[in-house]
Amino acid sequence: MDLTQRRDRLLEHEAALCAPHDSPVYVFYEDDVRDNYRTLRSALDEHYPDSTIHFAVKANYNPAILSILRDEGCHAEVYARGELAAAQTAGYDADDLLLTGMNRRPEDIERALEQGVGHFLVDNATELERLVAAARKTDVRPRVLIRCNPSMEVPTHPEVATATLETKFGLDIDSGRAMAVTEKAVAAEEIDLAGIQLHIGSQIQSAEPYGVAAREMCAFAADIRDELGVEIDVLDLGGGLPVPYDDDVPAPETIIETIATNVKDSLSEADIPLPTLFLEPGRRLVGNAGTLLARVGVIKETPYATFAVLDAGTNTVSSYWPYPIYALSDEEPTESYHLAGPLCYSGDVLAEDVSLPPLERGDTIAIDRIGAYSLGSASHTNAQPKPPIVLLRSNGDVETIRQPESVEEIIGNAQQLEDLALDDVTTEAD
Repeated sequence: MDLTQRRDRLLEHEAALCAPHDSPVYVFYEDDVRDNYRTLRSALDEHYPDSTIHFAVKANYNPAILSILRDEGCHAEVYARGELAAAQTAGYDADDLLLTGMNRRPEDIERALEQGVGHFLVDNATELERLVAAARKTDVRPRVLIRCNPSMEVPTHPEVATATLETKFGLDIDSGRAMAVTEKAVAAEEIDLAGIQLHIGSQIQSAEPYGVAAREMCAFAADIRDELGVEIDVLDLGGGLPVPYDDDVPAPETIIETIATNVKDSLSEADIPLPTLFLEPGRRLVGNAGTLLARVGVIKETPYATFAVLDAGTNTVSSYWPYPIYALSDEEPTESYHLAGPLCYSGDVLAEDVSLPPLERGDTIAIDRIGAYSLGSASHTNAQPKPPIVLLRSNGDVETIRQPESVEEIIGNAQQLEDLALDDVTTEAD
């Protein structure tokens, strides 16, 4: 669906979407989530049928969104505690979960083992020791994936590149650290080595890095077979499949074909049976499934620019990405605006030099394709409540899937000093 079609959809449903809570409001689309999963699943069915998609819950932890993916047959990759609880709230079977993390609390590992979580990722030697100890204590035998790092070039924003020499993630292959931890995992009686994992980063701009990653991991799988006498059952190549913000990106089908071809060719050369392929997409499944709707409250002209000040700021969306922005209007874009939020710092500017129709107070602006990571990165700057979330269902109904926050909820866990407290205090809730 192109931006014109997306704008028309919002125009059609604007009244219903804004009616429950006005603005600002996050809007998600059930059809988009389902279509995104089906597109990826169809590509895998064609090129590598023995495969499982684990949605990276860090991209969007709302249980309603997770339940749509679960209904489609998607599994989930979760970080300990919060994301695990979100997936369970959404109805996921524990066996369909992959627990990740690089410094998990022993009690969280034990709880996940007792609940029957299907696979556990190991990022470092200390985590392996914790997992072995937890398995011994709970008498549960986990299936383990070793996270590897081939130290490769990753064409994306540096802060979301995760398979480079400089990254904190994974075990370096070239130095022998990955093999050393894999050997310990094989020797540990309390766990089963299921396979190996890699995640090269987020918003990868071409298909070739996936081919490089697949070849590197298959070569490491061959080394494990030759040195330890073990053949892997699972090859997990992580996620990172991109969303088109302002540039063309490779289609999911192209990336899947690249992965499948390189895995099959590499393992055929090494005479290793094809393992089950795991993928962990996040952004690709929900990025285009969300929009932030905000209203213009002030038009302010300065010697530098004309600012349209919205009722939502940079604390409501994930940073880095050039989100498409447009007005919910049929008029032609003839003016240029800097779109600013209301927050008390100069950097609260969502985008500069945005071409839009002439704006007035009360006009609605769509900041589009924000469905990935915005919920998790949203903050309470200026003690501002986070926006509510509504879902446009496939049947056209609108449902609230997160209620508006109150100021009471923002400061609810804070503690006043008893000796400085006043008896007569009025809050928003009063």
